[in-house]
Order: sequence, then structure tokens, then C-alpha cells
Amino acid sequence: MPTVKQCYQCGKDNPDETFCGGCGSPLALGDYISKKVKDQLADSIRDRNVLEMDSSIRIFEKTWDWIKLIFGIAVALLVLTGAGVFWKVSDFWSGVNEARQSVKDSAKRSNDEIVRSSSQSVQEMSNALEAGKKAINKASNEAIQQSRALKETTLQTQAEVSRQTASFRNDLEGSRAQLQAASKLGPEMEGVRKQLAQATHDIEAQQKVLSNSEEFVKSVFSSHVTEYFSLKLNVSNARTIDSKNRYAVIPPSTKENKNTVVLLLLNTTPIQGTLQLQQTVAVQPPGSFVNIHNLVLFFWGDPASGLEQKPLSASYFPDKSDKEIIHSLSERDGRVFADDQPLPKFGEPDPDFKGNKWMPMSPPPSKP
Repeated sequence: MPTVKQCYQCGKDNPDETFCGGCGSPLALGDYISKKVKDQLADSIRDRNVLEMDSSIRIFEKTWDWIKLIFGIAVALLVLTGAGVFWKVSDFWSGVNEARQSVKDSAKRSNDEIVRSSSQSVQEMSNALEAGKKAINKASNEAIQQSRALKETTLQTQAEVSRQTASFRNDLEGSRAQLQAASKLGPEMEGVRKQLAQATHDIEAQQKVLSNSEEFVKSVFSSHVTEYFSLKLNVSNARTIDSKNRYAVIPPSTKENKNTVVLLLLNTTPIQGTLQLQQTVAVQPPGSFVNIHNLVLFFWGDPASGLEQKPLSASYFPDKSDKEIIHSLSERDGRVFADDQPLPKFGEPDPDFKGNKWMPMSPPPSKP
């Protein structure tokens, strides 16, 4: 912290300089006292010199006036009396002596006045010195008090700065620790932010749907689909493939197998648990059918001829998110194909079937 000095002459605060920027007085206490004493002595001596010069001038002027007066009188007497000059010489010299005595008296009085004035000047100078000493003592005491006050203020400022510095260091350490923790949480927060953004987007979409319950119910139930299949069997009761009507009927191959397998190719994949097969009013049990994407495998336990009597309906809610659907059914080499993927021979041993993209084979269990 820069040192501030107060001027002893005008009281202005100055930085650490030699002379005051306001009045030019020395800022050091010793220099200020010396200058003050010199100024007092110079004023006293100057007043004495002026007084002596004035007294000498007045004595000279007074003497000269006497001389002019005496010579004027003498000249007048010479002009008027002419012959009585010599007679008046004694009177002239008497006048001169009187003038001389008057000059002496005047000089004595002037000298006394000068002595008296000098005494007064000395007394005034003594008084001025005494006043200067008092002013110097007062300024010295004030300077000491100001120095003590400045010292106390400096100590208080240093203590406050130390306290604030310690507090700032503690805050800085805490902020640094928090910053390090925050930097570690950055990737996690980014992931959470993305999840939150996605959740917000999903919520907004759901809110749009749920904003109107009637529209929500309409949107749900309007998506319900019912497809009808009119099955036609071959005369010989052999395997039937109808790619146009998108179904296939596979009668049982042995007497022990009583189930006829019906393959139904729906337009879209049903939402799990929403598919229902029905023939007129007879609802087929859920365990009698299963779907693989949009391909329904229905196991009919009655004679196959019963499938031709009435249409078979499939009602469901479509799963529009499933884009991998089967487009056609066909037969090659005694096997039914779903698109280009072979299906197993249902109801009979089929060692050649190795699975497909729709029905992958489970790997055999590993030996212990």
C-alpha cells in the first residue's frame, strides 16, 4: 500500500513525495520546521531594515528643511540689510548652532525611536519565534497523532486483507473442487441431458395424443384391423398354397397327427396379445395360434374340410414399428417358403431344416 503524507502547512494528502503538490511546503517534519523558522527570521529582519531606512530618511529630510530655512533667512537678511551682513554673522552662526543642536536632538530622538523599534522588533521576533515553536509543537503533535492513526489504520487494513485473502483462498479451493467434480460429471450430465431431451420429446408427443381423450380413443380404436380369409382346399385334400389370398393349408401327414396347419399372411404385424382368430362366433383359443411377425401359424384340430364352411377372421391392433414383414408364401420342392426363407415341415420329422431369419434354430446346449 503506497504511503500517504499530509502537508503540515495546508493539510492536503500527498503520495510519498518531498514537497506538497498544493502549496509547495516540505512534507518532511524537519524540513518544515527549518523553513518555518527561516521565514519568521526573514520577516523580522526585513521589518527592522525597513524601519531604520525610514527613520534615516525622515531625519535627513528634516535636517535639509532646517538648512534650507536657515539659508533662506540668511539670504533674505543679506538682500534686505546689505551692510548688516557681518553684523548678523554671529546671529547666523548662532542659528546654525541651534540647527545643529536641533539636528542632534532629532537624531537622538530618531535613534531612540530606532532603538525602541528595534526592541519592539526583537520582542515581536521573540513572540513570532515563540508562536512558531508552538505551531511547530502543535504540528509535531498532530503529525505524531496522524502517524499513529495511520499506523493503526495500516495494521487494521493488513489484518482485513489477510482475512479476506484467507477467505478467498478457501472459496477458491472449494470452487476448484466443485469444478473438478463438475468436469467428471460432464459426460454423465450430457447423457442425462440427451435422455431428458428424448423423454421430453416423448412426453410432448404423448401429451399431444392425450390432450383430448376422445381423440385418443379414436386414434386407438381406429387402428384396429380385421382381415378375412376364405379358405379353399384341393379336392385331394393335399397341401394348398394361395399366394393371392395369402394363405396356405397343410393337412396332417400321418394318422397320429390330427392338426391341420393353416398359415395366414397378415398385412402388418399384430401387437403382441391383441391378435384374435374367429370363425363366425367361434373364437379360437389363444394357445391354438402363434404369430411370427405378420405370419400366423394356426393349428386346426377338426377335419380340414371344416375350414371351408365359413370364413376365418383375424382381428388385431397393428404394430406399425415392425418393418420386417413377410410379403408372400410359396412352395418349392415339397416345402413352403416365406419369401425366400424355408419353413419347417409341420407335423413330420424334418432333419433338413436348419432354421431361417424368421425362425432361427436355438444352439444346442454346451456339454459340461
